Amino acid sequence: MTPYPQYQQDISLCREIHKKYGKSFYFGTFLFSPEEHDAICVLYAFFRLPDEYVDTDFSDRKDIALSKLEKWNQSWHAFYEDDSKEAVDDESRVLKATSYIFHAYNIPFEYSQSFLAAMIQDTHKERYETYPELEDYMYGSASVVGLMVTHVICNTDAKFLQDEIYRKDVLLKAQRLGEAFQMTNFLRDVGEDMKIRGRIYLPLEDLKKFGVSEKDIADKKVTSEFISLMKYEIERTNELYKQADEGIQMLPKKAGRGVRVARVLYAEIIKKIKQNKYDVLHTRARVSFIGKVSLAAQTLIYKK
Repeated sequence: MTPYPQYQQDISLCREIHKKYGKSFYFGTFLFSPEEHDAICVLYAFFRLPDEYVDTDFSDRKDIALSKLEKWNQSWHAFYEDDSKEAVDDESRVLKATSYIFHAYNIPFEYSQSFLAAMIQDTHKERYETYPELEDYMYGSASVVGLMVTHVICNTDAKFLQDEIYRKDVLLKAQRLGEAFQMTNFLRDVGEDMKIRGRIYLPLEDLKKFGVSEKDIADKKVTSEFISLMKYEIERTNELYKQADEGIQMLPKKAGRGVRVARVLYAEIIKKIKQNKYDVLHTRARVSFIGKVSLAAQTLIYKK
């Protein structure tokens, strides 16, 4: 599926956004076809800009962030209904490109609404009492990402298109991978989320279970109780990766390799957290560029 020439400038902008912000997943997308790579870059840009409103640009002014999100959603509706509209700035170019990708790959519009609802929720909700409550949030913030990408990379897979039971199974596993990525982010960013945004994504019932207080996190106390909490959440996240792996095996071969590389790179963050003795309050777990290249190569060699 070759994008129409009039979208190339818009798609190029999305590539740059993905390259700048989505380094781990950007590695994996080079193993997709050029068309799939472009489509995923566009979707990433669509996710990233609203996320920036909430977490970076207006993190201290939730009213402005909410206003920006509402304006973004209004513009998105307009471009989705008529992508012949003129794009006048970077935001509208991203929306114009996203409209093309949604229509070209038959991505359900409701996915975008679930995502934007999660971003809006970030402007007023800073705690989650239970894991099921967090799962509801992650559906919009992460699961729909996996669902959209799956629609792109399975676009020519006859079994995915024709077998409803098979398609539901693949999409369920894609949700699990999105959740695994999101939980990895949450674990990596516990300290940053608390310090900069006043947010705790780990379920409060889990904090209570292990005897960790919100003040412990705010005071950056890496206690034995906090380490036990981290081990528990990492075990939960690894189970999500395990479930997602079943779905990766079901993907078209070439696309599956790209998703597998992204999965390995993201899961490496969990290993870095362990190497840092579970201290995510003072140190942000990172995978170096060389480390990413090495892991990608190993994954491709041993998982052809």
